[in-house]
Amino acid sequence: MFVQDGIQNAYPRPRRRRGWGRVLVLAAVVVVATGRLAYGSAPAKTDSVVVTPGDTVWSIAATYYPGDPRPHVEAILQANHLTSPLLMPGQALLIPRE
Repeated sequence: MFVQDGIQNAYPRPRRRRGWGRVLVLAAVVVVATGRLAYGSAPAKTDSVVVTPGDTVWSIAATYYPGDPRPHVEAILQANHLTSPLLMPGQALLIPRE
């Protein structure tokens, strides 16, 4: 470095921006985006029904969904973590919406 008239750096260097604000904004966006991807944007929409005597998963699926109830029977079983289609009166079931 040259010293001119006892003054060091007679021409001040331009100050560089550090960009910490940009880094923080980018980090916040990444955190929010990964949270939405990991947990989804909203919980699955479901209805609830209480089983009455004589109800079957098939009859409940036929009541709540138009057309062929076979794929909906499987969806009801999966939504309620049931391994068999046997139901007890008074049991509450979640009915997934389409």
